[in-house]
Amino acid sequence: MKKLLALLGPLVVLSLALSGCGVSTSSGAAAVNGTTISISELNQTTRDAAQSPLFRCLLSQQSAINGAGMHATYSSRFVGQQLSLLVARAEINAEVRRLHLVTTALAMQLSESQIASGLNGQAGGSCSATGAQVLASLSASYRSLLTVLQVDQNLLSAYLAGAPLTNAGVRDYSRAHPDVARLACVSAILVAKRSLAETIIARIKAGASFAGLAKTDSIDTQSGANGGALGCVYPGEFASGLAKVVGTISLNTPSAPVAFGTNYVVLEVTHRQTGTDAGAALALVSSKSAAEAQFVDRLGARSQVWVNSQYGSWRLVSGQYQIVSPTGPLNAQILNPAAITPLGDTYS
Repeated sequence: MKKLLALLGPLVVLSLALSGCGVSTSSGAAAVNGTTISISELNQTTRDAAQSPLFRCLLSQQSAINGAGMHATYSSRFVGQQLSLLVARAEINAEVRRLHLVTTALAMQLSESQIASGLNGQAGGSCSATGAQVLASLSASYRSLLTVLQVDQNLLSAYLAGAPLTNAGVRDYSRAHPDVARLACVSAILVAKRSLAETIIARIKAGASFAGLAKTDSIDTQSGANGGALGCVYPGEFASGLAKVVGTISLNTPSAPVAFGTNYVVLEVTHRQTGTDAGAALALVSSKSAAEAQFVDRLGARSQVWVNSQYGSWRLVSGQYQIVSPTGPLNAQILNPAAITPLGDTYS
């Protein structure tokens, strides 16, 4: 899963390059192209997000939900995350309506599956509920917010990839793009240096076992213990730098070293197989077409977002736009810091 809100992994929201220029209003929490998101809507959304103990468990692993005030408050970061969702929904839904895209049964099925998958707790972690259980625990209004946002994202991604998000459209896409619509059974060896990756490749080509080297040399200990096996997935489920390699390398042949953060990874595809219609639909909406990149650029040139400074500002962070919470005054400027909750920490 990717994009705008790392908090909500299921939402594969377009990295919208929205501008904050030219919009001003004296009321409301935010405005998107002149349409106001009210403070009451933000407050209700924040309460809805916080009411599920299962959802709170997941969110609290990443950042605080409650503020430090004496009364019931929420942290400004948590409130900003909810406002980011509302801004994204307004912007993306406006584009869906402008393009006359229609929600399909497949789009709903795919989106609900994506959200549930992204809400799964980590094995062995303190949040043991399944994604489906977490999703079912949410209020109807908050489930609707997440679902509409994911459905609209998927409709746009499919449209920009050149295929409608229907069973027939997905089958046509699979035939035209077999490299991304087939499952690839992938193994990987992650190392810290390119020179080590090149040495490993040479040893494999000389007859060494990929699985054996993964067990002894991979710094990803989880996959390394399994001989580097990551399972059978669609190429689009990988980060963009890896997706093309997974979709195109020859079977049972180590890839060239691929940069992955500050490390390097050597990939091997041992088998490819035809996937399901649902899997091909996921491949379609994850395809990252050139048209999608161009669309985001055009949208950024014409979109306008204003955010009430009480909640922060709309900024580009790691290539994605989101609400950045305000910060409170420095402790040196406060007579008794322990007795005062900084402005940026909590909102009721």
